[in-house]
Amino acid sequence: MFAIWLIGKAGSANTLSVFGTSHTAKGYSGLGGVFAGSVYTVLAFAGFEAAAPLAEETRDPRRTMHRAVLGAALGIGLFYVLTTYAMTVYFGPDRFAGFGASGAASWEGVARASFGLFWVLVFLAVVNSTIANANACATVSTRTAFALARIRVLPRVLATLHPRHRSPVVGIAVQTVVAVGAVLGLGLGYDPVTAFLLLATVIVTVVIGVYIVVNLACAGYFLRRRRELLKPVRHLLVPLLGIVAFVPALLTAVGLPVFDFVTELTTPVSYAGPVVGVWMAAGVVVLLVLLRRHPERIAETARVHLDETVPSGPPQNGAVQP
Repeated sequence: MFAIWLIGKAGSANTLSVFGTSHTAKGYSGLGGVFAGSVYTVLAFAGFEAAAPLAEETRDPRRTMHRAVLGAALGIGLFYVLTTYAMTVYFGPDRFAGFGASGAASWEGVARASFGLFWVLVFLAVVNSTIANANACATVSTRTAFALARIRVLPRVLATLHPRHRSPVVGIAVQTVVAVGAVLGLGLGYDPVTAFLLLATVIVTVVIGVYIVVNLACAGYFLRRRRELLKPVRHLLVPLLGIVAFVPALLTAVGLPVFDFVTELTTPVSYAGPVVGVWMAAGVVVLLVLLRRHPERIAETARVHLDETVPSGPPQNGAVQP
């Protein structure tokens, strides 16, 4: 509603030119500016696939999950286009490089200055969105940890379920401690904005890497295992285009100045790259250990999220057996 109100208030300032590259920030002209800004879109979109770990808690998951994932991507995409267009034409496309998360040049600031008490509704919408985002992150992380713990890729204790509510209580507790500790530790050690930038950079770097690997996996799967079902455009061209689009965003996220539109990250945000590198190296070590000692557990990851209904009775020792 607020976005539509902004579009109406913009009046003659409404223009389709904002969908081009004529208003990119100084020093980021043309497509380079689009790629430089794409890192923020990845952060905004990340999580649309989070419905997948809920498949085994859903009826008819092969049908429902497709609709949930595609619906989430399309729905939030249209919402972003509408709201970003509205604020851009109202605030001014050539001034939008100075638009931020707080102060007069923000959603709350514009609402306060132009629409009086209406800013309260905007503030409540932001709070509601934050809570929903936190809930989604907790759900996907704990369900994924539960699934991997069930096949003993992660410590088995993470598969412990509440005897009544059937929720992964240990996973939720661990996730809460880690999340709160990271946010408060970095926020108090630096400041809230710096903490957000550092955590966001880490998340975006990991997410883009995952998306690139998934694109490669799609092409490799149909080339090597299901060649009879291979559709070149869908299974080769589209993943290739996805990789091409994500590589500049990945370089931008980690601040590697391979292209002229990539800006080197400043301390402490520049720590994101080493943090991700250490995390990935630890994962490789765990993978090698499991391949050597328990290769059957790695094989089980092929069906880590099951289609079958999970037994309703309480499992032995409160944990689902692999």
